[in-house]
Amino acid sequence: MGGQLPIGPPMDEPALAALIEALDPDVRDAIGDVDRTLIELTLQQSPWDRLRSASRMAQTLARLRDAAASQSG
Repeated sequence: MGGQLPIGPPMDEPALAALIEALDPDVRDAIGDVDRTLIELTLQQSPWDRLRSASRMAQTLARLRDAAASQSG
């Protein structure tokens, strides 16, 4: 793979909030718009579809974690 992003521990909530606060106001607004859009789209799905989507995302994240672990070890 080409350029890879470093994978580290997840950011704690205060650190993430501080990072977002330091961004340009337009970027903060865009983050809020995306968050609202994703929430609205998710709530339009049936509970079964949300469960299926969450399950697929968990499988994808597990594959990404396994691939990252195999490349670093």
